[in-house]
Order: sequence, then structure tokens, then C-alpha cells
Amino acid sequence: MKSFKDALKKAAKKKTSKSKSKTPDVQRDDLNDALDKWLEASKMEKDAKALKAQAEAAMLDDIEDERIKACRADGEFHSAVKVNGKVTVSVQSRYSSIDPETEDEIKEIVGDKYDEFFKEQTAVSLTPAALADEELLGKLMEAVGEDFERYFKVSQSITPTRAFHEQRATSQDVGELYGKLQDEGLVKPYKPSVKRS
Repeated sequence: MKSFKDALKKAAKKKTSKSKSKTPDVQRDDLNDALDKWLEASKMEKDAKALKAQAEAAMLDDIEDERIKACRADGEFHSAVKVNGKVTVSVQSRYSSIDPETEDEIKEIVGDKYDEFFKEQTAVSLTPAALADEELLGKLMEAVGEDFERYFKVSQSITPTRAFHEQRATSQDVGELYGKLQDEGLVKPYKPSVKRS
């Protein structure tokens, strides 16, 4: 039988699937000027991002070396350095997620400093099906008892359903409800994304 830790690792592995959608093509000649401006601005933005990334690649390693030299010379940690009075480059204590399967490799490299330099983090959440299962929730509450807040971090919100999202576009009645909710500031959708077709 697998350990609870093994079960957590297996459950943490992500599953993704791709689906195709039929996107209608609408024709509005009166929007061509705005569309052309958006496309041109997007190209300029893309070019600017590429130029910025190229400049960063040319300088960031050298600047990081200088930041480390300053930290060691001062005998204290500095999260940022100013460069030629033109820019400030900052680092954060943020790293890409590390695959738990590499734990032994990391331990081999850092040795007895492993526990000082690394910590295992686990986040467990209930599936929507489990949250809808009153019997299961009752068993969890019974097992945990009065100290539920001590063991579980809980946040709650109200989220519009897919039915609401779709019907606000396909049904005039639901569209009117959506308008009232939006006017009252109760429902605010994310800004639509725009991308080149």
C-alpha cells in the first residue's frame, strides 16, 4: 500500500487537455481603424519586449555578479543594486517550482545544509465533487473536530457558473440580470483578451 506522501505526490501531478472551439468571425468595417492601431501597437510592443529581453540578457548576469560582490564586500544581503544611476535591478527570494523527485539529487549537492536551504511544501485541496459530498464533509469535520481552522486554510467566494457566463450572451433575460449585477458592482468579469488571429 502506498504511503500518504506517495498519494499526495500522485495527486499533485497535473493533467491537461486541449479542446477546439468554433469562433464566429464577425465583420465590422467601422472597427478597422481601431483594429489596425491595435495590431500595429501589438507589433511595436512585441518588438519592444524582444529588444528589452535582448538588453536584459546582455547585462543581467554581469549585474548579478556585481550585486553579489557588493553583498560580500559589505557582509550583508542587498536585494537590489543601482546601475550607473539609470536602473535598479532587484532580486526576490522566488524560484521555479522544484520537482520533489529531484530531492535526492539536491541533497547530494548541498549535503547537510539541505534542511536549512530547502523545505517541502504541500498544498491539499478538496475536489469540487468532494466539496459537494455532504457525507464526506461530515466525516472530515468529525475526524478533525473543533480545531478545523487549525488544520485547514479556507477561503470562500461566489463564482459565476459557466451557465451564467454563456447565458448572459445567449439570453436577453440573463443579459439584463447581468447588467443589473454589473451596475451594482456585484459582478465584474475579467477584461477580454485580444490576440492576433
